[in-house]
Amino acid sequence: MLSRRLTGHLFTFITVAIWSVAFVGNKVLLAYLTPIEIMLYRFTLAWGLLLILYPKDLLPRSLRDEAYFFLLGFLGIFVYFLLENFALRYTQASNVGLYMGAIPILTALLAHFLIRGERFRPALLLGFLIAVTGMGLILFTERHFTLRLRGDLLALAGAATFALYSVALKRAPEGYHFLQIARKSFFYGIGLMLLYLLLTGEATHIQALREPTVWGNLIFLGFFSSGLAFVLWQQGIERIDPVAAGNYIYLVPLLTALTGVFVLSEEITAAMLLGGALILGGLYVAQRGSKAAE
Repeated sequence: MLSRRLTGHLFTFITVAIWSVAFVGNKVLLAYLTPIEIMLYRFTLAWGLLLILYPKDLLPRSLRDEAYFFLLGFLGIFVYFLLENFALRYTQASNVGLYMGAIPILTALLAHFLIRGERFRPALLLGFLIAVTGMGLILFTERHFTLRLRGDLLALAGAATFALYSVALKRAPEGYHFLQIARKSFFYGIGLMLLYLLLTGEATHIQALREPTVWGNLIFLGFFSSGLAFVLWQQGIERIDPVAAGNYIYLVPLLTALTGVFVLSEEITAAMLLGGALILGGLYVAQRGSKAAE
């Protein structure tokens, strides 16, 4: 049997691997649907899957607990994805990818103040600097970094939101099945998306759902990138801690690049190899400095 800590690391790695591949599916869907539509459809599918897997305890136990589940849905399901998609409107995707590298260090800072027993360690900062350098090499191999204030600030705000969501998951109400926690947070996130569509009057493209390409990518994003991945992320944080789990986000650009090599036959470059080595080195240093490595 694998130890609890080892399964926690395994779960978070699988989650990040799924999210890395999901960028391709999301990019395909943007040719047919708006970002808010993609969010709504994928999380509705994920919620339906979790409802089938765990149909128990649909009614609230307490208003306080439901308020916390609403907070999780607000932060991790609604606000984070909304900020990320708006950031992509005002800055290049590589900038957004680089700012994702701030999630681990922001998680560590928030955990230091919000979770008892968590301390910010210098190794976390060193690992962050090494890994982000590697991320920059991979993301900006063929293009220069251009500061675009509005989009970059939105991307950084998205990173901070996801960091706060990860810390909040660690403090979720006790006595609930992990599938129930995910299902409830998805439910409130979906409700907020519907409210957003109602208030903004943003156009929808329901006819696009007839396309097999759309359904294929939505099923992957809904069942795997949203349903399975968010549950595994939650379980990873439960077994290790938000800081150790968050460090794996450094791997996203590397795994995305490797997906391009194996799926799209893209070329392996020297910058990719060096960047990958720096990311792995930064991840190692950061994990050595996290609480889970003690």
